[in-house]
Amino acid sequence: MGDTFFFGFRDIDDLRENLRGRNTAPVQIEPGQLHIRMRSRDLDGVIFSDVHVNRKVIDHTRMEPGWISFVVNLSPAVFCGMDVAGGHLTMLAPGQAYRSVLASPWHAIEMTGRLSVFSAEGLRPPHGSATGPGRTTIPLTSTLIGVFKRLAAAAFEAGGAKDSWLRFAVLSALGEALGIGQSVRKDPDRRPLASGYGLAQKVVRHIENRFGQKVSVTDIASELGVTPRALHYAVRSIFGISPFELILAFRLGHVRKELWDRRFHEHGITRAAMTQDFGHLGRFSQQYRFLYGELPSETLDRIRRLAGT
Repeated sequence: MGDTFFFGFRDIDDLRENLRGRNTAPVQIEPGQLHIRMRSRDLDGVIFSDVHVNRKVIDHTRMEPGWISFVVNLSPAVFCGMDVAGGHLTMLAPGQAYRSVLASPWHAIEMTGRLSVFSAEGLRPPHGSATGPGRTTIPLTSTLIGVFKRLAAAAFEAGGAKDSWLRFAVLSALGEALGIGQSVRKDPDRRPLASGYGLAQKVVRHIENRFGQKVSVTDIASELGVTPRALHYAVRSIFGISPFELILAFRLGHVRKELWDRRFHEHGITRAAMTQDFGHLGRFSQQYRFLYGELPSETLDRIRRLAGT
């Protein structure tokens, strides 16, 4: 049997270090302890995975050059601004970046590998798939969704299916899905972007570009030339939280990453908090615990144990 991996992640940075072919930087925006369960099996270059995420996150994934991923979304998501219902196949093309908002809970089955591996089997993304999400999203039949679910069950049950049979079956199902894309979706998807998506993404980029700076909703609205009410509506409609909560989630996410990066250093918590301009450490700890379900000190102790220190 090919290499089979069972991962349970509490930390996004731990997840990032175990992925192949892409870099991802999710931001948790729903309060509670994050649990990411990933089961993966390497089928001679085709990494077949079953993924569960229990909290709502904003995902920003960039594929490495030469790598591609086919994702069977079994839960709703906002993919590059389009509302995508469960039961769609989305394709992440080599060298491209994608922004998504994953529903809670979110479940997907993924097939990832080098483009050359899939091309050798005659499987290629639709022409122009790197130009936009309209060419990378394919609605699947209920029958085909059931096939992918059964393949995931067969891959990770006790004993598991043989590599050769499973690889053939997975690639056959993927080929059928891409066939649907060629016959039904010859033209780009004309669905409009989700209401408020454009402005919401401008807000996200504004926050990202001001790393370590304390920004207010009023300041962002003024710089983007909109009213605070319009900004609030856009953020709430896409992310389900207020602009203030979105800003705080990004700041706390940077702190959490800093704790991961500096887990071997002393005074990691204070330094990480000050980097994001949290002046009141007591209030910071309360906000951190509300979002992540644990205190910063508990995070640091846990990831140090994880690293074997």
